[in-house]
Parts: sequence; structure tokens; C-alpha cells
Amino acid sequence: MPSAVFVRRRKLNVILAQLDKADNRRRPRGVGGDSWIRCSRDYLDAIEPFYRPNTIAVMRRGLSRVGEAFSELRAAGRVSTTNPKKLKLEDVVAFLLWMRSYHTRKGSGLQPGTQENYFEYLLALLKWVENPVVLKLMTSGYIRLPRRSLPEISVLPESELERLQSRLAKMPGWDGCVARFMVAMYAYAGLRRSELRLARLQDLDTKNWRILVVHPKGEGTWGSPGVATILPPARRSVRDFLKERKEYLSSSDLGECEPLVPRIWRDGSLGYWTDALWGKMKARAEHLADTPFRIGELRATFAQMCKDRGASIEVVSRALRHRFVLTTEMYYARIRPDAAFRELEGLFTT
Repeated sequence: MPSAVFVRRRKLNVILAQLDKADNRRRPRGVGGDSWIRCSRDYLDAIEPFYRPNTIAVMRRGLSRVGEAFSELRAAGRVSTTNPKKLKLEDVVAFLLWMRSYHTRKGSGLQPGTQENYFEYLLALLKWVENPVVLKLMTSGYIRLPRRSLPEISVLPESELERLQSRLAKMPGWDGCVARFMVAMYAYAGLRRSELRLARLQDLDTKNWRILVVHPKGEGTWGSPGVATILPPARRSVRDFLKERKEYLSSSDLGECEPLVPRIWRDGSLGYWTDALWGKMKARAEHLADTPFRIGELRATFAQMCKDRGASIEVVSRALRHRFVLTTEMYYARIRPDAAFRELEGLFTT
């Protein structure tokens, strides 16, 4: 029996082939072969071994949207082709102008970050198909994109975090134990989603209150294992979790197992949670606690709580295992205006 992944890939290829044929039927006579879908698909297949599936999925959606834009521009007579191998500098300029004038709910023009992402996807595809226009784009001094604005950092207020934990205390069974442990570790250890889901029991050090992250972001490429600290507010939750974990495993008569957060499957085997079931667990916790939250938001909450308590941005960045402090300050934590003003006023008090 073919695997689910194989079936999904086969269905995706069929859909892409149908879209390719439909695109060919829409092409005016006399126009050369339009291979946007084929080129983007081959490009993603070539780079797939070097990126995580989620990243490939995001790039696939982005390239698909860029292809749709070129099709619209081709139908309006504003570009000469939609074939990545034959695009000219004027065609790319027309696409950049389209991004600036595209009407959205927030006004005219796509968000600067979206424009930058779409342009990077296009540039990468053109480079892969060896279109010489790439050199012109990289050396031209007049092609500029709007600057990406500083994003608003979304965090869960500490009062909301405490309310969430209080309500989850009433969530019964092993699911409730996992939900409480999940919130505590994300909010007070700053872990990423899969870093906790795929953690091993041996990675947890309750003597020094550290956890070894063996499946970091960028695993297999630029990412490398690191160590995260577990702050004091989470330590009681960790102890409670380990006790309930022991009881949960003893009920199965399967003994100890590798996953830090194990799951007993219907066939009686033990293993890691799948990402889909992990997401459903998080959604159930949200519903029962009546407090919506995102896992990434809890990681940012960890960073901002540390910053608000006086930790330097370098310390927070190190705790998040970022390579660059700028990443921390852009997306996770930064000094609040009131705190900055108070610090400045303190420099001039006599």
C-alpha cells in the first residue's frame, strides 16, 4: 500500500499537470510554451532536500501567487511572457509595479514584507533557470523595494498567561497534563513547537534546569543542537508532569520510552505525538481555557518577560538560541517605550 506522503505527492502532481494544461489552453496562439508551473515545480523538487516541508509549502504558495500575477499581467498585455526562462527586465519591472499598485483591504500596494518575499522567490527561480536577467536585476541601481516596517511583537500578557495556566489545571487526564506542560515549557523555556514535541526524556536536566534541543530550527542545514534554560515558574509544572508521565506509562505496561512527551497509540505502541495531533491538543487547551494563544506567541512572551525584568537583549537572544541579536529584537522582544524613557530620565537625575 502506498504511503500517505506518496499519495499526497501523486495527487499534487496531477493537480499541477491539470493547471499546466489549463494554462496552455488559455495561451493566445503564437505564444511560446508557458512553463511557469513546470519550472517552479522542478525548482522546488530540486531544493526540497535542503529545506523543511513547511518552508517548501510556503515557497510553493508564494511562487504560485507570483505566477498568477504574471498570468494576469500577460492577459493585460503588460508583460511579454510568463515563461521564467524568457522573462525580460521590463517584465520584472511590470511585476514590481503590480505589487506596488495591487489593491488590498489595507489600501493600495502589498505589504513591504510580502513584496520582498515575492521578489526573492522570483529572483531565486530566475537564477535557477539561468535567466540572464538576474544579473541585470542585481546590478541595477534603480530597482528598489519598500522597506519592511518593524513588525509588532505579539505576546500574551502575563495576566492572560496566569489565567490560562489556572484554567488548564482543571483539564482532566493525560491530555490535561500534556497541555499544562506544553504551556509551561513554551512560555518559560522559549522552545519552538517541534523542539518540545520531539524532545527526549534524556534531554531534560532537572538538576540544572536545562533542556537539550536536539531538533532545532534549520536541522540538517544551518541549525545545530543547543541548550535552553527552564525558568523557575515552570519547574513545578515540570515536576508534576514527570510524576503523571510515570503513572501514564505504568498503566500501559510498556515500561520507559524515549519521548519526553509520549503517546500511547491505538495499537498499544508508544511514540511521539504527530504535529497534527499536537496542534489539536493545543486547540483543545485553547477551547477549554477560553484563552486563544499561539505557540510562537508563547516563545515571544518568554523573551519579552525576560526583557521587561531587565535582561539585556544579548542575554535574551542567547536564551532563544538566535545567531543574531537583530532577529531577537525584530520579532521577539525589545525594550518598551516607557522603560526606555525612565532609563533615560534616570541618567539626568541629580
